[in-house]
Amino acid sequence: MKKDKERKHPIGIYLELIFFICYGLGILEFVTGTEKVYHFLGIAFTFFPVLAAFITRGITGEPGKFHLSLKVWKDPKSWLFSAFVPGILIALGAVLYFLVFPNEYSGVFRYGMRLGTDAEVVIKFPLLIALVCIIAAAIMIPIQLLELGEEIGWRGYLLGFQIEKYGKRKAVLINGVEWGLVHLPLVYFGFNYSLSNPGAPYTNMALMVVVCVILGIIFSYITIKTGNCMYAAIMHGVVNVIGELPVYMTHDTESGLLGPNPTGILAVSFLAVFSILLLIKMERAALKMRKELEI
Repeated sequence: MKKDKERKHPIGIYLELIFFICYGLGILEFVTGTEKVYHFLGIAFTFFPVLAAFITRGITGEPGKFHLSLKVWKDPKSWLFSAFVPGILIALGAVLYFLVFPNEYSGVFRYGMRLGTDAEVVIKFPLLIALVCIIAAAIMIPIQLLELGEEIGWRGYLLGFQIEKYGKRKAVLINGVEWGLVHLPLVYFGFNYSLSNPGAPYTNMALMVVVCVILGIIFSYITIKTGNCMYAAIMHGVVNVIGELPVYMTHDTESGLLGPNPTGILAVSFLAVFSILLLIKMERAALKMRKELEI
């Protein structure tokens, strides 16, 4: 009985593991000054959460649940919601940014930057950005699955324990903050933001936590509602793919504190309002995580 009381909770073990890995690599990058560590952290970042979840299950001896099913076609409404709503909101945020700062809009979409080429297409009107982003969401569906490892760890595995301990709303907010804090070693070295931003890298780091809370609410909502973190992985992929597009339509192609990428205060505004609405609705959402779906 005493051993059971002294046994660490899965939440604590998972967080210790993920922070140790990410901050340990961040410190190593800072000390050595080699970009190889930074690049490795960026590439492997999505796999660390699921690794931490597996290790936590092994340490605690408790099975734990990943709340994952690949059968997203069984709930087409949730799939459509996950695949397109985030992209539309990102597009609206980008349009808002360019309407407020019209001089930032280059009128050219330099899509070749992702491929290392000079390929580009003229987009005279910012409103067409929305169409570009929506089309990209449909084309990039297979790439969306690359974020599954991160969502299995944070929403599929950890969130369930946090809901049991804190209740839904508090758990979702805590989960988002912790998820944001794990990103900071990457952001410190220039991930998602320009290091020429005022107060960088610390302003970038603070804003990243806020953005992760906003996105975390949305990802958690769909996971709680469906009992399946696969939908959150689809959303996450959409955000990562489409979220990088607006900056390719600026003159300097650098992401600032206001936008045009959804990591900026102005550009994330539509996602922020949407997340608040979902947080209010969350108490009425059907908690289907009791399905106990395992991989």
